[in-house]
Amino acid sequence: MKLSVGEGLVSHERLWRYMNLAKYVSLLANECIWLARADTFRDKHEGRFPDEMRRSIEMAYAGFSDDDPSPVQDAADFQDYLTKNTFLSCWHKNLDENMVMWEIYGHRNEAVAIQTTVELLQRSIDASKLHGNFMILDDVQYESPDQVKGVLPYERCFFLKRPHFQYEAEVRLGLDTYSRFSPTKNTPEGIELPVSLATFVQSVLVHPDSSTWFVEAVSNVTRKYGLTIEVKRGEHGNM
Repeated sequence: MKLSVGEGLVSHERLWRYMNLAKYVSLLANECIWLARADTFRDKHEGRFPDEMRRSIEMAYAGFSDDDPSPVQDAADFQDYLTKNTFLSCWHKNLDENMVMWEIYGHRNEAVAIQTTVELLQRSIDASKLHGNFMILDDVQYESPDQVKGVLPYERCFFLKRPHFQYEAEVRLGLDTYSRFSPTKNTPEGIELPVSLATFVQSVLVHPDSSTWFVEAVSNVTRKYGLTIEVKRGEHGNM
């Protein structure tokens, strides 16, 4: 499967992934990026159809006959199928680290951030064994549901969020596995996407207020899995 990169993304732009230590160890040990199923996210508006699009889909399903062979019942059911067949990894686009992101993910000041670029992420992933319709890396657009006009390709709905999330400056890596010929909701909670760590990771930072023992722990586990990158504390004040 080939990765499609959004036209608005520039190859050298920096991407950050903030996570707890357990997720960092999992990344290193499995050499995989975890793509989480969309309905496992805390925001239950993930992938929701914009208002005009939803009305159009509801009208379309209202016109279907009772003997239609598809198991999809209506627009809400279609939405449920899509969220159970879309898998996402979320990144923060910024030149430098971001203190807001540290505060969100830095429980007890024990958080790790890895930094890469659009180009390195594109070069390092191996999607040859994954199956689906699309794999997309693109910016999230922040718009109110009533502002989005027309009917979008359904996978694009997972790259829309409400305006109050703009501070996230999010870039998403999304995999769409929905099949209109044999739709299913029996899907895993996530999918592992193999990645070359040596190509992928440019820097590793820990929370600016992390303890010395935490810096040393992250450094040790980083070396254990073969990365020679120096682990550093982040800096206060960056937004």
